[in-house]
Amino acid sequence: MPQLSDFLNRFRPVGAPGAAGRAGVPADRAAELAAELRPVLELLDSTQEQCVQVVAQARQEAGRIIARARREAERIAADGRNRAQAARGDATARVLESARTRAAAQGQAAARSAAGRPGPADDDVRALVRTAVDLVRAIPGEAVR
Repeated sequence: MPQLSDFLNRFRPVGAPGAAGRAGVPADRAAELAAELRPVLELLDSTQEQCVQVVAQARQEAGRIIARARREAERIAADGRNRAQAARGDATARVLESARTRAAAQGQAAARSAAGRPGPADDDVRALVRTAVDLVRAIPGEAVR
C-alpha cells in the first residue's frame, strides 16, 4: 500500500533549484519495484507449486511408513504374546512334572516306611475289639446281642 510520502513525492519538482529543466513528477518507486520483481516472483510460483506437491507426497509417504510401522509393531507384539504364552505353558508343564515326581517319590518312601514297621500285636487288637464292643453295648436304646 502506498504511503502518504509516496503520494506527496509525485508533486515535487524533478529538478534541483537553478536552471529550468524538464518538468515532471518522480517515478513511482513502488510500481517500478513491483514491475521489476514480478517476473522473478512469477518464476517462483511454479517452484512454490512444486514445493506444495513435494510436501503432500512426503506426508503421504510418512503416512504409509507409519501404517507399516504400526502393523510391524502389532505383529511383533502378537509374536511376543504367543512366545510368552508358550513359555508359561512350558514352565507349568515342568513344575507339574517336578511335583508329580516328588509326590511319587514321597509316596514310595511312605510305603517303604510303612512296610518296615511291625503290625499291631494280637493282644493290642483284642483290647481294641473289646473296647469297641463295650462302647456299642453302652449305647442306650439299642438291642445288644
